[in-house]
Amino acid sequence: MWTEKYRVNRIDSFFGNEKERLAVIEWLAKWIRGTKPLLLVGSPGTGKTSFIKSLAIHFDYDLIELNASDLRNKINLENIINPILSNSSLFGKKTLLFLDEVDGISTRDDFGGSSFLGTILKNSEIPIIMASNSKSTKIKEIVKNSKVITFSPLSTYASYLLIQHVLNEEEQILDENTKLDLIKQSKGDARSILNGLQIILEGNLTVTSRTGQELPIEECINSFFSLNDPVEIKKILSNSAVRYSTPKFGYSQEERGKDLLGALYTSIISNQKFLSSSELADLLHHLSEVDLFVNKIYENRNWRLLRYANDVLVSKLFRFSRFPSIRYNQYSIPFPLIGSIFMRGQALSRVRSEMARTFHTGESKIGLFYYSYFIHILKNAGNFSLVFNNPDNLKLNEIIEKEKSR
Repeated sequence: MWTEKYRVNRIDSFFGNEKERLAVIEWLAKWIRGTKPLLLVGSPGTGKTSFIKSLAIHFDYDLIELNASDLRNKINLENIINPILSNSSLFGKKTLLFLDEVDGISTRDDFGGSSFLGTILKNSEIPIIMASNSKSTKIKEIVKNSKVITFSPLSTYASYLLIQHVLNEEEQILDENTKLDLIKQSKGDARSILNGLQIILEGNLTVTSRTGQELPIEECINSFFSLNDPVEIKKILSNSAVRYSTPKFGYSQEERGKDLLGALYTSIISNQKFLSSSELADLLHHLSEVDLFVNKIYENRNWRLLRYANDVLVSKLFRFSRFPSIRYNQYSIPFPLIGSIFMRGQALSRVRSEMARTFHTGESKIGLFYYSYFIHILKNAGNFSLVFNNPDNLKLNEIIEKEKSR
C-alpha cells in the first residue's frame, strides 16, 4: 500500500501544517517535568501519527505508542501506562509516550478511563503526546490539562505538492484535471490522496470512480460477494471505510457502523433465503475463524497482525462466498421486529446502567455477557426476588418482573 510506502519519517519532509509542526517541535525541545502534555487534534490523514514517529526518531526518543481506544477503561490504562511512567527505557534512551485516539475511549465502557488520563497528565516524569480526531466532550478533562495543537486538513497547495512528489518518485505524469479532481475528492486527507493515486497509476480505475474517497461499507460488502477476482476484493477492502472490531472489548456507535465482520455476518443472515443450509454453514464457519483471528489480536494487543486481516478474510471466505444475491444489510433480524427490540432496549438501559454500577463493569459487557444469565437465575430462584429500594429505581422492579415473565 502506498500509504505505507510514502509514510514520511523525517520531520522536514511533511506537507502542510508547518506552524503546527514547529509548535510541536518547540514543545518537545523545551519539555521539562511539569510541562503540560500535548494533545494533537485533527481529522484522519493530517499526519499526526506519522509526525510523532518521525519526531521520536529525530530527537532520539524511545517511542512507546499505545492506542487509547483499545485500552478504554481505568484498569487497562493503569496496568499498561503506570509501569511505563515508573521505568526508564531498556536502552537508556529518553522515553516518549504517545497515546493515539484518546477520543475513542467509550463513554459506556470508560468507567474512569478519561479521569485516569486526566490525573496522570499532571507532573508526568516523561513527555506525553496524545492524538484525537476531535475535541469531543468525553475528553474535556484531557483538553483542560493539555496544550492543544490543531492539525488542519491539507490545503489545496499542500495536496498538490504531495501529488507531485509521488508522481516524481514513480516517474509518472498525470493531467491537471485529474489532479484537481483528486484534490477535491480527498478533502485534505493525505491517505485518500495516496490511495487514489495508487488506483489511478496502477490502472485500476474500475475499482471506484471516487478515487480519492473511501468506499462506504455498503459498496464494500456488495462488491465482496459479487466480484470474482480476489485481488480486486483486497483492493476494495483496503480502500473502504471499514475496520476490524470486536464487541468483546466494546466499541462506539461509529465503530459499530464500520465493523466489517459484523456487516458480513448481518448481510449473510438477512439474505440466507438465497443460500442452502450447507452454504450458510460454510460461510458462517469460515467467518467465525476470521473473527477468532481478530479477537486474538485484540487480546494480545498485537496490532501489527491486523495488516494481514484482509488476506486472512479473503483466503477463508472467497471460495465459499460467490453469491451476488447477498446484499448489504446492517440488521440480522427482520425489520418489523426492530421497533419492538429497540423499545425493549430503551427500557432495559436503566437496568444495565444500575447493574454496571453494582458490578463495577461496563454497560455493554452487562448486555453482552451477564444480563441473560442474570434473568435466568432470577427465573429459577424460587421465592427469591431482587428489589431496588431506591425511590428513583422503583420502576426497575417492574421491568425485571416483566423480563422474568418472558
